[in-house]
Amino acid sequence: MRDLCKTPPFAQFRRQVQIISLEILNVFLHLKFSPSLNLNKIEHFSKVSMKLLLNRAIFFIVLLLVLSPYPVQAEHEVLSVEIERGKAEVTLLEGKAFLEKKDAAKVQDIYKGDYLVSGDRITTDKESRIELKLPDESFIRFDEETTFELASVDFDEKTKNRDINVNMALGKTWANVSKILGKKGRFAVATRTAVAGVRGTVYRMNVDKDNSVVVKVYWGEIDVSAQPKVSHVEPPKKVMEPSTVAGPHPVPGPRPVSMEDWTYIVKAMQQIVVRPDGKALKPKGFDLAKDDLIEWVRWNKRLDAGIRK
Repeated sequence: MRDLCKTPPFAQFRRQVQIISLEILNVFLHLKFSPSLNLNKIEHFSKVSMKLLLNRAIFFIVLLLVLSPYPVQAEHEVLSVEIERGKAEVTLLEGKAFLEKKDAAKVQDIYKGDYLVSGDRITTDKESRIELKLPDESFIRFDEETTFELASVDFDEKTKNRDINVNMALGKTWANVSKILGKKGRFAVATRTAVAGVRGTVYRMNVDKDNSVVVKVYWGEIDVSAQPKVSHVEPPKKVMEPSTVAGPHPVPGPRPVSMEDWTYIVKAMQQIVVRPDGKALKPKGFDLAKDDLIEWVRWNKRLDAGIRK
């Protein structure tokens, strides 16, 4: 589709019509200024050539008129794919990754160029990595043996409002979040113990099997807070003997509670550690030189440098 838009039929037929016009002009010039042709030959040559050339010209002009709306339609179709809301594109895949759909019984293989939507659960294989391009032009990558879910992937191009939430179950992620003017919407990566909300930043997160979390910020800043827990209301106990029934009254619903409510702002070149019990240590700086020795970090920085270009 994209190749057709680059060289649309409209342009091809237009060139053909131009070529035919030049051929007709060449015939007229040849007939007018060539002294070697006698009158009978000129008349015969003129009739035959002009008939052939005019037939070809009429054919291409008709096709030109019929197919001229096509390239505009094709161009709009490609544009709609590029800015379609609610989808994340697989822009890079090294190794294998697997997709679990909400209503699908079987696990599917993921390929470069696929589109993922809200509710999709993805797992990368050993020695495998995947990069997703989000509709707000952000990029997020996941290392080997990582499991995550796209809770929501939505971005409104007109209002610049985004609602992007990724749930990390296990593994490593690196996010290069596009900076959008204003403070509309949300971009968050959540684990069982913490939520990292960002606006235009570069950071990475590790989630271990014991649910401990490490977040390191390279550029910008993020808000890291405790993951709220939802308590369920216990059903009322069975009444064994008759009693007076009270009138209607409001019943409290689920309310967010946590072992300890906390929120920290983690700035550039800082890290925060969240323990398995959900308690966080205060943000502190980290050694960038040691960090650059990690192959996962160097790999992401190379890709980020390509994005900036």
